[in-house]
Amino acid sequence: MRNLAKTFVVFAACLAVSDAASAMNMASPFVSVSFQGAPAKLGTVWGPAPRSFQVQLWARVVANCPYHVAATFESFRHEKGKAVISAADLSVAVNGQEVPIEKGRVAVAHSPRPTSLAGEDVGLNLLVKVKGAERYPQGRYGGALVITVMPGS
Repeated sequence: MRNLAKTFVVFAACLAVSDAASAMNMASPFVSVSFQGAPAKLGTVWGPAPRSFQVQLWARVVANCPYHVAATFESFRHEKGKAVISAADLSVAVNGQEVPIEKGRVAVAHSPRPTSLAGEDVGLNLLVKVKGAERYPQGRYGGALVITVMPGS
C-alpha cells in the first residue's frame, strides 16, 4: 500500500510539472529572413532615356507561424553624398508590385503556414527604372531594398 501511495504521489507530481512546463514553454511566434551572396549590382545609367534593370534575389525565410513579406526602397544616393535620385525619376517593383520610395511598404509575398526548420526560399524579382540620369552628378550610387518579414497571415 505504501508503494502504491508513493507511486501515486510521483505520478501526480509528474503531471503537475508537465502541465506547468507546457504552459511556460509555449513558443512565441518568430520570423527570420536572410539573404545570401553579394549585393546586387544593377549596372550603368547615362543620358536622358529611361533605363531598366532587373535582378532576381532570394531570401531565406524561417518561421514557426504564417508570415508576410513587405518591401520598401531607400532611394539611390551618390557615394560622396552629392545627390539623391528623386522618387520622380525612380520606380521600383518587386514581384510585379510597385514599391514605395523612402516611405510606406507593400506586401510582396506571404505564406499561410509555417516553414520547415530549414526554412524556404522566397523569390524577389526586383525591377528598377531610372530616368533623367543627366540631371545627377556622375559617380556611383547606392540604394537599399528594405525587406520586412512579419508574423501573421
